[in-house]
Amino acid sequence: MVDNLEALMPFKSVRKLANFLRAEPTLNQNKELQNKIISVIQEILVDARTEWCKKRAVSIDAVIKVHQRSKASKGAMSRDSKYKKFREKFADVQKDYFMKAHQNNQNLTANSFVDWFLINKPREMTIPYVEHNQKNKLRQLAQANNREFKKLLLGKS
Repeated sequence: MVDNLEALMPFKSVRKLANFLRAEPTLNQNKELQNKIISVIQEILVDARTEWCKKRAVSIDAVIKVHQRSKASKGAMSRDSKYKKFREKFADVQKDYFMKAHQNNQNLTANSFVDWFLINKPREMTIPYVEHNQKNKLRQLAQANNREFKKLLLGKS
């Protein structure tokens, strides 16, 4: 019966248990009690191993999620650098257009600016967004810029 434990626990531990069972006079005589003790130990070890495997799987999943998040944020930062220069130039053009509209007491909407920009954009300025999604992305960017410009105007007055 002790031999069955070798699959569940280290060899040293199996030897300690075997020595303990041989050294105890009452256990040495009673093979049935030895078998009961060993079967309880086997159950305990199987339960402990199962619990350990579950905890290990949860830990590994947590580590993988953290790694994926950090990898995703690094990827987002590198993609962001691709668009940063364009966003700055776009904001400059929009700010000039926004200020002119404000001086003429006109309200500049993001949609109207994007339509104007796509027709009148400078030749050297390339739009880094995918062509079929350009208008939507530019509109989102123009809306965010408009909010910032309005905050600046409200802060000044």
